[in-house]
Formats: sequence, structure tokens, C-alpha cells
Amino acid sequence: MKYKFLLLLLAGMSLLTTGVHSQHEDIPYQPVANICQTCMCLSSQDSDHRMHFNLDCSVRNFEHILARWPEEFGSQALAGGASTEIVVSYSGNRIKLLQQLPATNASLTLSCRHCGLQDLQAPLFMDSPNVQALYLSWNELTDNVLNPGLFRGPWNNTNYEPIGLKDLDLSHNRIARLERLLFEHTPHLTKLNLAYNKLSVLDAATTAAVASVTTLQRLDLSHNGLMSLPAELFPKLRSLRILEVSGNEFTVVPASLQQLGKSLVHLNLAGNPFPSLKENSFQGLVALKRLNISSLPALRSVEKGALILPAVEQLDCSRNPKLENLELSDLLSSRNLSQLDLSRNALTTLVLKESNNSISASNNSTASHKGIQEPWPRLRRLSISGNPWYCSCELFKALELSGLSHIEQEADGTEARCDTPYILAGAPLSNLTAEHICNMVIPKKYRAVDEEPPRFLRRRYIILTAIIASVVLVIGLVIGFIVVCVRRRLKGSDYGVQPIRYTSVRGSNLSQFSNLQPASVASKFNNAHAGASNGATTGAANA
Repeated sequence: MKYKFLLLLLAGMSLLTTGVHSQHEDIPYQPVANICQTCMCLSSQDSDHRMHFNLDCSVRNFEHILARWPEEFGSQALAGGASTEIVVSYSGNRIKLLQQLPATNASLTLSCRHCGLQDLQAPLFMDSPNVQALYLSWNELTDNVLNPGLFRGPWNNTNYEPIGLKDLDLSHNRIARLERLLFEHTPHLTKLNLAYNKLSVLDAATTAAVASVTTLQRLDLSHNGLMSLPAELFPKLRSLRILEVSGNEFTVVPASLQQLGKSLVHLNLAGNPFPSLKENSFQGLVALKRLNISSLPALRSVEKGALILPAVEQLDCSRNPKLENLELSDLLSSRNLSQLDLSRNALTTLVLKESNNSISASNNSTASHKGIQEPWPRLRRLSISGNPWYCSCELFKALELSGLSHIEQEADGTEARCDTPYILAGAPLSNLTAEHICNMVIPKKYRAVDEEPPRFLRRRYIILTAIIASVVLVIGLVIGFIVVCVRRRLKGSDYGVQPIRYTSVRGSNLSQFSNLQPASVASKFNNAHAGASNGATTGAANA
């Protein structure tokens, strides 16, 4: 019975394997004949006698991948082991389904970005177990596509062998959750990129899936809308060195990060809505060397005790438009600090308080700094431009102790300048010294932070303008009154001149003719008519 059971089990697994191989057989592959005339095929050998094959089929309007490797690659592409590397790119095509890859024992890197991928054939690497990197970003993959069978290797009589995958990029997709056993066949995975997905909440299954990858060294969960990181996420990730969680919705630094204290080297928290960074926000992160807390739109203050990071070497605290307060003294414990970026904030001053171990400030910069140990002997780059600096003695003491010579301009040529007091506004900080500022007597009227308005808007000038306008108006009214009075007086006196009336001669005769009585006019007309008649009769008789 025992042997029969084993035989049945083997037969069942054989059928299962056959079924797996026949999956999606109805979907054709891209023809391989003369493929190197369509794609770019390269081969080379390095000094260690390792063969490198490169197949670039990017942006070729393909709808499927190749069924086998090009003949130009020869038999080494199929049989080559660790001494052979194949790099394949299908990015920029129209591949909706990524089919099972051609058989090879070589080390394989596959890129299929911007392809519109919606489905993955499982098992993807049944015949290519030595795959090293898989880049599937900028596609349309959902969590339904990702299942444990996707990454399993060949069957070896009792179970599926693991694959050699080390780098997996699933960013810019539509993944909302992960299956608990998704990575059970990837024991060598070191880099996992899940940025720009829909993992707004890490549920129990997703947390368990990520936590199971104990070899993970780099994890990217950026821009997923996360508000917290579960405490169960990190206890087994003892090798995690780089954590990217920028662009999420954290309002406080997740307490679970303290579990990574001995391994975490790089932490990126940029673009989160922190209102402030409290004391002990990064407590326990004793190995942290690079911290990015830039582009935090709501950050107003970094409280005392928040930046006590003994191992930090690079700190980016730039582009925080509301940041007005930062305790620079916390960084005195970071003796290995080499790069400090405080540009484009709302900082007005920096203070390095007196310390028995490192710094004691005094009025005379040159003399007092003799023999004082520099707080950051390895500092090579200090960026502080784009802040409204109040150029005080306190600020320049801090800058000279930290290394004023390390202040750098921005790439666009912008350099740090004084904003206040008014007498120093616009002056480059690099042209001033603590000795100069501390001995300068600044008039009180220049201490106002707000700029004075233009002259025509100042109170005294407004009053003076109103007085002048009133005087001009009164004088105009008086002159006008006098003119009116004089005209009225001249009009009513004898000294006035009567106008002369002129008439034409014709007009005068017509007026006299018009004044005659109608009877007289008629008699004169009759007399004239009679005289004319008599004259005519006399002339006729004489004739």
C-alpha cells in the first residue's frame, strides 16, 4: 500500500507538472527567426572569461516574448551556468501576458517595463531557475496575479526548487495586498520595490509575506499612502539596510523602526506630513548613516533630542517651507557628519550651545577658536541657502565653528544671504565673519523684521500730502471768489462800456420803406403810374 501511494503521488505530480507546462499553450510566442535583425543582439567576454549576452527588444511593438534564445547566442546561452549572463529587455512593447521564459541555466536579468502587463504565466521561471533580477514596473499588475506558484523553480522529485531571484521591482502597478506565501520560493531575495502601488494598509498577509524574506536588504514602500508600519514587519529582517518610505501619510515616526537599530543604514522619510519631529524620534537607530527628512510640507520644528544620531554621515533636511526651529546641537554627537543640507527652509538662526566636550563660544572668533575641537571634522558640504537668515553674532559663531568654508552654492548659483537686519539685507554670508558681526552696532530702527513701506505710503508723507492739497484747494477757492466779486462790481457801475450797434445801408432803407403807411405808398404808386401813362400819350401825339 505504501508503494502504491507513492506511485500515485508521483503520477499526480507528473500530471500537475504537465498541466503547468501546457498552460497558455494557445497563446503564440514571438517568432525567433532572424530576430537579431529586429532586436539588438550583443555578446562579449570579460577578463574572467565570463560570457555576456544582451538581447534588447525594447519598443519593437511585440505582443509576446521569444520562445527560445537567438541562434547567434549559441549553445552557451542554454547550457551556461554561473559563468554566463543573459540580459533581456522587452520594455516599451504591448505585452499583456508575460509567458514562461525560455530554458537556460545562465544568470538571467529580465526587464519588461511600460508593457501594459496584466497577467503573468505561472511558473514563470520553471526552465530558468538562475534568474537574478526581474523588473516589471510601470504596468497594470494587480494582487490577483501574484501567487506563490509564480516564482517556483523546477520539480526535483519531492518539491519545487527555489529560484535565484535577488532583485524584484513591482513598482508603479496596482497591487493592494500580497499573499502570505508569495515569496516562499525566493530565499535569496535582497531587493524588493513596491513603491507607487495601493498598499495603503499592510494587512496580516502582506506583513507576513514581506517579513518572511529574511535576506532582504532593501525595501521600498514609497508613495503607498501608508499611515503606519506594523510591529510584526521588521523583527526577522535582520539584514535590512535601506528603507524607503517617502511620500506616505506618516504624522509620527513609526516606532517599529527601532527594531532595525543595528542594521538600518539608510532611511528616507521625505514627503510625509510630519508636523514636528519629537524627542527620541530616531531612538535606537545606532547604525543609521543617511537620513532624508526633506520636502516635509507641514514640518515646523525639529525638537531637541530628535537628531541624536551618533553614526549619521549625511543628513538632508531641505525644502521644508515651514521649518523655523532646528536644534543643531543635537548633531554634536555625529562626529562622522560629512554632508548637511539645510537649504530652502524657514530658518532664521542656528545655535551651537556650549558643551564641556566640544564647543564653547566667545566674542572674539579668531582667538577663541584656537584649540577648540571642530564639531564635525569630516564635514565637506554645508548647504544653507534659501533661508531668511537673521545675521546675528550667534549665527556666525555657529557657522564658523561648523565650518563656514564648507558652505556651498546651489546648482542654480543661489547662495546664502542675510535677510535681516535691514542694514545687512542681501549680503552674502560668505563675505561676513563672526568678528565683524559681533562688533557691529546695529541701529534699533533696522531691527524690525518687516520692511518699511515706500515713502509715499508712510504716515508723515501722507499727512504732508493732505496738507499741501488742502492749501492749494483753499487758495484756488479764494482766487475764484475774488474774480466773481470783481466781475459783479464792474457790471453794476457806470464804468461799463455799452456795445456799439452796426447796421448796413441796405438794411436801413428797407427799414424806412417798411415804416411808411400803406396809403402813402399806394398814392405814390398811382402818381407814378399816371405820369407814365401821360408821357406815353404825348409821345404818340407828337408822332
